[in-house]
Amino acid sequence: MKLRVRFAETDQMGIAHHSAYVVWLEAARVEWLRDRGVSYRELEDEGVSLAVSQVSIDYRRSLCFDDEVTIDTTLSVAKSRRFRYDYRLTRGDDLIALASTLHTPMDRTGRAIRFPQKWFDRLVDDMPS
Repeated sequence: MKLRVRFAETDQMGIAHHSAYVVWLEAARVEWLRDRGVSYRELEDEGVSLAVSQVSIDYRRSLCFDDEVTIDTTLSVAKSRRFRYDYRLTRGDDLIALASTLHTPMDRTGRAIRFPQKWFDRLVDDMPS
């Protein structure tokens, strides 16, 4: 997924604010799901959400307003009750950041559940071995 750093995502020094990265990771994850035929909206409509239980970002270089960043997303762990996504953010050949997010499937009451098998199978088809 590619995106451009918007002016509103920068701080007074013109650098992309660290909080913007979390939003970008979410956008990349939703697109990753969509590319595999899984609509996050449909998951939510069925009462399933992937609650974020951990975010880790290792910032390597800065991004500025109007920089184009590529976010490569990989599902690295897929279990019925836990998912981990890894992200590589680049600008051209420059490594900008490495990140990961952990997720727990939850129902509408906030109770951890097993991720529905019909969706699970779509996600793990192209996982690295």
